[in-house]
Amino acid sequence: MVTYVIWDLGETLTTPPNGRMDTKPLTEYPEIELREHVLEVLELISHMGLKHAILSNTATSDSDVVRELLKRLQILDKFDYVYATKSELDLAIPEKPDSVVYHHVLEKLDIKAEEAVMIGNTWDTDIIGANRVGMHAIWLQNPEVSVREDFNEKVITPPWILPVWDVASVPQAIELIVGCSEEGDRE
Repeated sequence: MVTYVIWDLGETLTTPPNGRMDTKPLTEYPEIELREHVLEVLELISHMGLKHAILSNTATSDSDVVRELLKRLQILDKFDYVYATKSELDLAIPEKPDSVVYHHVLEKLDIKAEEAVMIGNTWDTDIIGANRVGMHAIWLQNPEVSVREDFNEKVITPPWILPVWDVASVPQAIELIVGCSEEGDRE
């Protein structure tokens, strides 16, 4: 049974900083704002009885900085757990799609992989990483934010991967995943 939605941050929940990478702490970019429909979608998913967390690859921003950004954007209270890898400039630090970061978040949330849905805009990290550990995923395919470089990576189903074109479509995709998961549990 799905209990958590785990969100990517940049270009999924928020607009990117100028230059697209956080070469300084995310809190130092006043231009970062919530993407359209994010607040309504977070609230709708909460009303569905699901909880929220964040798992984001970042360059210079740690989890505390991301929490400060979420506080500025007035959505920090929506998330039970926030994890920023601070890894994009240091190859020695694990980041998505490495299973260790997914397992870290699942352990902190005290849930199994099949109890979570990962939502992100990058196939190679958000979606494939979630699939490898057994999490369902929703791929935000908006052409402005969607990234896919590896077209040869194989996926395993279930868990389910659903594409959406807009954040506003996420609740409906979650309902489909939850419905498939519950039907699988009954078999």
